[in-house]
Amino acid sequence: MKGVYKCNTTHYIGRMASLNSPLSVRLSDEDTNFLAELEIDGAVTASDKIRGLIRQARQRAEKPESFAEALAISHDRLGATIRALRIVEQEVGAHSDVSVGLLAAAEEFLALALIAPRPGDDDAAAELKRHEARLVDCAARLAEQLLRWAVTPTAPAYDPTVVARRMVGLTELMRIICASSDAR
Repeated sequence: MKGVYKCNTTHYIGRMASLNSPLSVRLSDEDTNFLAELEIDGAVTASDKIRGLIRQARQRAEKPESFAEALAISHDRLGATIRALRIVEQEVGAHSDVSVGLLAAAEEFLALALIAPRPGDDDAAAELKRHEARLVDCAARLAEQLLRWAVTPTAPAYDPTVVARRMVGLTELMRIICASSDAR
């Protein structure tokens, strides 16, 4: 038997406008079960979830108006992963500042990607430079954090040697960079 949901689509003006267009949708049992298990912030009913899925599709199609909006979208997309990680950490009694920190950086990189300049943007050349600077700043903060974790042979991670092992290969590159800078 196919699941049948009647829901109202939402016309979005800003956030949420009035619900005024009834829509009937037929779903397979598999899709109905998926929808029942799907977690979308603030969505309880199947209609809420379908509206949430439409909102997410709209967000993917439209460029966010600000970094804050892009960060909220990236948080929505990575939220389930971060929650699952935290739940597993509680179950096994472990925590990793490294994993949480890297996921936070991924969230910021995704937000920056979502607000990248697009064709037709005003003053595209200046926007490209500004966007690039923001990406480099984010990458530099991530590199600095990795270096901080590598200062000791053990990092706050599930595997305390994971950062130190990776830094072994980067140490030579850092030495070359320092020597090159000194030579200038």
